[in-house]
Formats: sequence, structure tokens, C-alpha cells
Amino acid sequence: MLWGLKPVEQKAAHGLALESIRRSIFLGLLLPDERMASERRLAEQIGISRVTLREALSVLESEGFIKIKRGASGGAFVASENALRQMAENQASAQTTEVLRITEFREHVEPMAARLAAIRRSPADLKQIDEALSGLTNATSLGEVRQGEAAFHLSVARASGNRFLADGLEDAMGAVLLPFPLGDVATEARSSLTLRQAVAGAIRGRNEQRASDAMTAALVEDRKRLPSRQVA
Repeated sequence: MLWGLKPVEQKAAHGLALESIRRSIFLGLLLPDERMASERRLAEQIGISRVTLREALSVLESEGFIKIKRGASGGAFVASENALRQMAENQASAQTTEVLRITEFREHVEPMAARLAAIRRSPADLKQIDEALSGLTNATSLGEVRQGEAAFHLSVARASGNRFLADGLEDAMGAVLLPFPLGDVATEARSSLTLRQAVAGAIRGRNEQRASDAMTAALVEDRKRLPSRQVA
């Protein structure tokens, strides 16, 4: 086999749309019970026809990730927090090796991204990082805690100035449904915010080592959300 040559995946437009929406749910960027954009707007955003979008939404509904309500106040809604939590737990148990490989990837890549962000961050990068922290500060649900965390980690990766790190992290985080925090909202939001403020402070102060160490500490805590079963 020649390196660099891979089988070409043939995917229908609805399959690509399916992946795009599913990834947003997996990353936590779409909140539990959130009403999604209208059919017309969503189709325009993804660049597909409304008929193709309906096919993708139908699959997502059958998988349990969304629910579709009919009528004047209807539309496509993300599944409830309890439903997504259960699916995340089932996925982590069924795909333990995959989840742990993603965790390994993050634990190696993200401290490097934080280190680079401390060197290369721009005012715009710092603004994005601060906005993600504001999301954690104002979180009123575990879904919002999860959303703020995802936005923070992706913002730090982009601040690294290395698109391969940023794209790789987004691919890894969007490959599975991220586990939900385990405790109550106030406790989890406060703990998560404290850990990530340490990362942000080091990046703002251009302290490379402290940024790397603080990111490692945050990821060590995140690992505790995984099932106790381990795979080498």
C-alpha cells in the first residue's frame, strides 16, 4: 500500500448533512432541547435542498438525537438532556476503546495547543476564549457547561495558530457524544470554570509552561467522566 492513498468514500448529500448536524450535537454546540433553525435556514447553512435535509433529520430522529414536532410551533429539536446523557453513557460503554483513544489524543495535543496559544494568541483569540468562559460563568444546565467547555477547547486550539491541531481536535471531539458532567450544575460549572480560567490566564500572560500544565489538569478532571473500565 502506498502511503497517502486511501479509499474514496462516496457520500450522499444527506449523509454529509447528517454528519454536520450530528457533530454539532456531539460537540455540545447544540444544546439539549434546543430548537434548531428552520428547515429553510438550515438547508441554506449546510448548502443542501430541503428535501435532502428532511432525509438527514429523519435519520437523526430515528437515532434519537433529535425529535421532530409538527404544527405551527413545531420544528426539529435536539433530544433532552437525560436522553443525550444516556446515549453518551451507552456510547462510552460500547465504544470504550474509541473513546479512550480520543482521550489519549486530546491529552497529548491540547497541552501543546495551549503552549502555542500562549505564544501566538491574538486579541481576537483572547476574545473568543473569554466568550467561552462567559458561557461557563452563565451556565444554568449541564448542557450549557458542556457547550462552554467545547467552545473553550476549540478556541484555544484555534489560538495555537496551527490549523492541523485545531481541525484534528474538532474531529476528535466530534467523533463521539461527549460525556456530560457528573455533578450538579453549580458545582460542575464552578469547577470547570476554575480549571479553564487557569489555562486562559496563562495564555493571556504568555506563560507557555503554565498554559500546558493547566490544560493537562483540566483534561485529567475530564477523564473522570469516562466509565471506569479501561482498555490498553
